[in-house]
Amino acid sequence: MPRNEDRRVKRTKKAMTEAFAKLLLEKPLNNISVREIAEIADINRGTFYLHYRDVYDMAEHLQNEMFDKFNEIVDNHEPKNSSDYLFPLLAELFNLLSENAALAKVLISKNGDAVFVDKLKQVIREKCFVNIREELNIKSDDEFDYFYNYIVSGCIGICSTWLNNGMKEEPKEMALLAERLIKNSALTYGDLD
Repeated sequence: MPRNEDRRVKRTKKAMTEAFAKLLLEKPLNNISVREIAEIADINRGTFYLHYRDVYDMAEHLQNEMFDKFNEIVDNHEPKNSSDYLFPLLAELFNLLSENAALAKVLISKNGDAVFVDKLKQVIREKCFVNIREELNIKSDDEFDYFYNYIVSGCIGICSTWLNNGMKEEPKEMALLAERLIKNSALTYGDLD
């Protein structure tokens, strides 16, 4: 019996998350009500309050869950150099986006939370770009900031475009594309010296 209950809870949370994401694509967080989420998710408001205090609490919980999953993936990929881990890391990240498409789409949309995107960027900088600076022989802090922001902004753009276009390509295809674009940028950068 607890197993069915667990499945029901998961279904309910998924319905609430999808309703929340749908609403966030239409309007900013401060204009979303519990009543709207409950109506779209086909639940009563009491069910919503079993899981969250309010809409802001829901937003924070969902962002933290997504961030924790993202962080776990990044932590499981120890970079020896940029070519050893890039594709497996990107493949897992695109799978995460695919599995959480509705929420991911909104988190990086114009109505998403810029703080969430900044947290992701910081993790990438601290954990994924560890050896890039040395490999590309980037001596200036400013130059490294430009290169890093160029790559990360491009990757976020790729993810956003993929999600907004209905994810026609498989996550693996997107990981290969992102890897190719990142490596080509790094190679081109290295050729500019």
